[in-house]
Amino acid sequence: MPNACGLSRGDRNRNKRLDRLRALVPATNAVLGIDLADRKQAAALTDHDSRVLARRRAVCRAWELGPVLDWAVEQARAAGFLSVTVACEATGHRWQVLERLAAERGLNMVCVQSLLVWRAREGEDLTWDKSDPKDAMLIARLTTQLRCYEPEISDGTWSRLRQLGARTAPVAHRVHRVWPAAA
Repeated sequence: MPNACGLSRGDRNRNKRLDRLRALVPATNAVLGIDLADRKQAAALTDHDSRVLARRRAVCRAWELGPVLDWAVEQARAAGFLSVTVACEATGHRWQVLERLAAERGLNMVCVQSLLVWRAREGEDLTWDKSDPKDAMLIARLTTQLRCYEPEISDGTWSRLRQLGARTAPVAHRVHRVWPAAA
């Protein structure tokens, strides 16, 4: 009698996660990788084979990226795609602004870990030089490989609790020591 094992709980959870990601990054969507910065944004629109369909540099803040998202949708539709999936690194607060802009336009959004982008840059050409256009393309490539995640957006209540916890944490961990008097 063969010793047949079914799927493990880890296999089932991984499969569910991949199904969610495939729904966010379908083959019918182009991928817009954006390297977010303070004032200069780099964007690369790619297909699922990592071919760059279009590039764009924008000198603006993250909350002014609406026209770039609209441009990406136009470029994707001209190339035969139905829509766009937006991807970025979740560093700082800018990704939350981008997520809101994407949601307003009905676009899916995923995030890529910064360390994966760093490693992909090393693997690309064995250099450590950082360039925003290259990083935007690498973010899009990692997204098409489903090496991304769905960002969790916290609501107002959770954000307030996190703020209060951060404010009181140093006080809770402070150690009060009484030093013996010098003899």
